Formats: sequence, C-alpha cells, structure tokens
Amino acid sequence: MNVIFHTSVAVGITALLVKENREIFKPCLLAFSVGIIFHGILDYTPHCYPLNSKLDVISSVVIIGLLMWKINKDNRFILLSSFIGSIFPDLIDLSTGIVNKLFSFNLPVYDKIFPWHWKQYSGSIYNGDCNVSSLNHLMIIFVVALICYYKRLDLYKGISAN
Repeated sequence: MNVIFHTSVAVGITALLVKENREIFKPCLLAFSVGIIFHGILDYTPHCYPLNSKLDVISSVVIIGLLMWKINKDNRFILLSSFIGSIFPDLIDLSTGIVNKLFSFNLPVYDKIFPWHWKQYSGSIYNGDCNVSSLNHLMIIFVVALICYYKRLDLYKGISAN
C-alpha cells in the first residue's frame, strides 16, 4: 500500500489520541502499536499502487512535517509515534531493497519479518484490476475524515496557534 494511506491512518490514530494535558508514554505506545496493526490490515487488503513512489513518500513527509509544525508540543510525540508505527513494518522489511534500488547499492536483503509482506498474505494486486483497491483507498480516506470530524474539538485544542 502507498505510504500516503499509511500516513492517513496515522493522522486518524493521532486524532483519536490527541487531548489536552495528557500523559505521554501510554498514548505514544498505543499510537505506535495501533499503527503497526493497521499497517498489517492495510497491506493485507487488496490494493494497487495508484501513486508514484517518489511522489508518495514526498507527499507523506510533507503532510507529517506540516502536522508536526502545527500540532502543539504535547501531542507531537503521539503524531510521531503514530506515523513511525504506521511505516515501521516497511522500514524493517523493505528499506534495504528500496535503498539498493534507488542508489544502486548492494546492501544485504533479508527475509521479511511481517507476514503481510509475504507473498501469500500480501494484498498487492498486479493484474491491473484496481476497482476493489480504489474502493478500499476511498474508504480509508473517508473513515479518517470521519474520525477527524468527530474529534474536531480535540484536534482544534491540540493544534498550536502557530
């Protein structure tokens, strides 16, 4: 699944956990863990890759960067934990292969640890029929938008006055 959809879920997780004057460790651990779990769910569901990988990563980094800039400092670690948890499986399983491809390196590539990256459990679609994938992507964005709308007051309080 494109990074932008994992990033979208990280935003939704953050929206659920953002509050004023809150203890930080437990929400960060929860955000990281839920990010990993939802990464697996997203990668297991049937999906195509509608975005170019460079545009995908750049747009995700820009979104997280803007949110890190706007969110108040008490909630930055929740956002960061959510984002890192949401991309952590890819960092572990796929980063050396991506670095090798981008920079023509020859770093060792190990077996994948996370089952949703194994061929038999991956939802990746390569036959060009992306109708189900498009529906899944739209549902992700819709659910995250609903969460953000529902939690809009907490989000408003969690955003700094920058």
